[in-house]
Amino acid sequence: MRTRSSWVAGPPAPSERSASRRGGRQDRFAVLVDSLLILAAGILVFWLRTAWEGGTITWDRSYRHVGFLLLYLVLVLLFLQREGVYTLAWARGESRELWAVVKGVVQGALLLMVAFYLARMPISRLMVLWLCGISLLALPAWRLFFWNIARRDVDAGNGWRHVVIVGAGPRGRELAGMLSASAHLGVFVRGFVDDSEGEGVLGGIADLPRILDRYLVDEVFISSPPQMDQWETILTETRQRRKNVWLLPTHPAEGASIRPDWRALEMIGGRPIVPLHWEPVPVLCLLLKRAIDFAGSLAGLLVLSPLFLGLAIAIKAHDGGPVFYRSIRIGRKGRTFFCWKFRTMVPDAEARKAELAARNERQGPMFKITDDPRITPIGRILRKYSLDELPQLWNVLKGEMSLVGPRPPTPDEVERYEELSVGYYRRLDAKPGITSLWAVEARSDPRFERAVELDRYYIEHWSPWLDLAILVRTIPAVFGGRGR
Repeated sequence: MRTRSSWVAGPPAPSERSASRRGGRQDRFAVLVDSLLILAAGILVFWLRTAWEGGTITWDRSYRHVGFLLLYLVLVLLFLQREGVYTLAWARGESRELWAVVKGVVQGALLLMVAFYLARMPISRLMVLWLCGISLLALPAWRLFFWNIARRDVDAGNGWRHVVIVGAGPRGRELAGMLSASAHLGVFVRGFVDDSEGEGVLGGIADLPRILDRYLVDEVFISSPPQMDQWETILTETRQRRKNVWLLPTHPAEGASIRPDWRALEMIGGRPIVPLHWEPVPVLCLLLKRAIDFAGSLAGLLVLSPLFLGLAIAIKAHDGGPVFYRSIRIGRKGRTFFCWKFRTMVPDAEARKAELAARNERQGPMFKITDDPRITPIGRILRKYSLDELPQLWNVLKGEMSLVGPRPPTPDEVERYEELSVGYYRRLDAKPGITSLWAVEARSDPRFERAVELDRYYIEHWSPWLDLAILVRTIPAVFGGRGR
């Protein structure tokens, strides 16, 4: 970001569509899903046409269809990009995006049919119409499904993108209303940061570090520039935590040293917003992580099913109690879910936890006793080799957990974060995992601060290669019987 002695309000706001073309944030997830759906539709159309004609699939027919399908795919993606579908935009209405999708698909199909006609290529225009029709159903359908899930999570207080607004005045309140229109994209307005009191105010500028951690903030919007001595606090704290910062332009404060990047200007409710700091999301890497989680958990559940059955029989035969232990845990962005484990303790273990509190060996909110009297004989074996964690593969398959990530805390642990350190909330910025950097690096360290330190390192330096390294190091830890 360039700085000067002052910045100007900039040129007049362009139209919303032209602004979306200038923005640099591309929705790679949408590009990938649209591409896969179009390719699947092309394969279906080719199979239906071949079956209808009673013919067989041959290489001569297949390679022509592959060429036609790839050309259709490229044209549709280009027209969708032209309509601004793949440019991430704030408060873009559902109807507007669906109409842009329809226009992009129809324009791509029409251009393809015209090109085939002029070139006299032996491709049936009826096939193009079939492919266009399926695309017009599939591309809007997955968006509606995705938006419905996002809106449901926002209504439950579990938005995908948590936002706070600096400035609780009329401009800030108006901006909050505009952002709330993006609930279908998972946008959740947590509140305002302002030195004056008012409804929805979470604290003042000096409280920003606590607010960013406590409310798991992803984006900060500045509706009105704060005092000069407060700019450094805002930008320093947000950059350190890798949060996106947006500015709703207004008349500059005299002597301000902030200059927005007008090349990345976007529109929200007819008003321009510009980024002061932007952290790109590694969408493709995150999709790869989810694909590995899904494939790994599914394979694990299938391959280990005989072991699951044997352990279930052993647990049940020991004392007749339940096979599984189900506990409420806190996941990413504070979402609650039921975490599954093989039961390793006596059935009334939770009721006896209070009487053993004085023997807790962990520092901080975690609870751990080496020779816990509540653990059953079969439970000690399960814990030694971490076999009790295997049912969490089901949580991974459902998307509640990952193979690698911070260990999921219990609600009572999270309740103590406020009194101990709001920095502990950073652990909730990532999806919890079956194994973690702490599990392979400092499993026997009783200090909770060490666990948080390693979790924060994992979150800030995450990559698929780091996940792979942790998984590889987990194998000897499990077979070495380091669990307790």
